[in-house]
Amino acid sequence: MERVPILVYTHSEYSFLWKAMVPLLKKYANEFEIHWLYEKTADQNLIQEWIPSSWIQHTFDESDIWTRRVGKCLLEIDSEYVLFLHEDWLPIDKLSPQIMSDMVSFMKAVNCGWLCSYCALVNNTTRHPGVFTGYNNYYFYPEDNHIFQPAIWNMNIFREFCFTLHKAKNQNEDTECLQFMGARGCWSVQNKETMLSLRTTNSLFFPHMHALSEGLWNFRKYPTLKAFLESFGIETNTRGVHTWWELDTQ
Repeated sequence: MERVPILVYTHSEYSFLWKAMVPLLKKYANEFEIHWLYEKTADQNLIQEWIPSSWIQHTFDESDIWTRRVGKCLLEIDSEYVLFLHEDWLPIDKLSPQIMSDMVSFMKAVNCGWLCSYCALVNNTTRHPGVFTGYNNYYFYPEDNHIFQPAIWNMNIFREFCFTLHKAKNQNEDTECLQFMGARGCWSVQNKETMLSLRTTNSLFFPHMHALSEGLWNFRKYPTLKAFLESFGIETNTRGVHTWWELDTQ
């Protein structure tokens, strides 16, 4: 079986989300090796309170740009592939090592640099017949480019991305980023039956709700998200609600 560790990038500025992310990973990703990347100056009492000792901790220097922060961490992880995400992409169902391994087998077969957990565009399912995954109604679709999390990355490609490009953040609309990604064999996985209604929440290898976009809650996209976050004791009334990012309600 292919090994796929999980790397979570975070900053203690968003530690309010750890109240949900940490227990959700403990519940749904308990069979995976988890790497937790945060800033060197974070309050160690906060780290000790929330981060399990079994997780592998990495730190970054805040003077480094985003790509270098992630790139240096990738050099510390001994694996051919890695599932990468930030702390605001909350898993909502069990993650399967077997499914993750099957995803990597496909990536190797087609020379895929990274595999996103959901389609970039709804019309991908009409532009391309898809490649059957072996799982009911789930198909692989080629992507020109896309946001790159939550996604399984070929480690060498991800390291190249981080040390070739110099970006202050993972800029989804940045032309240089998109050109790089589009030339490295981008694919995604989607359930044909739930494409229009459950695009991320019914993901095959990482079902999730994305809590924040540009620092604002994605409550319009996920009507159940507010109550879900509050069930973990997260205060949801101190920041606004995002009104445009991928508003295919789920």
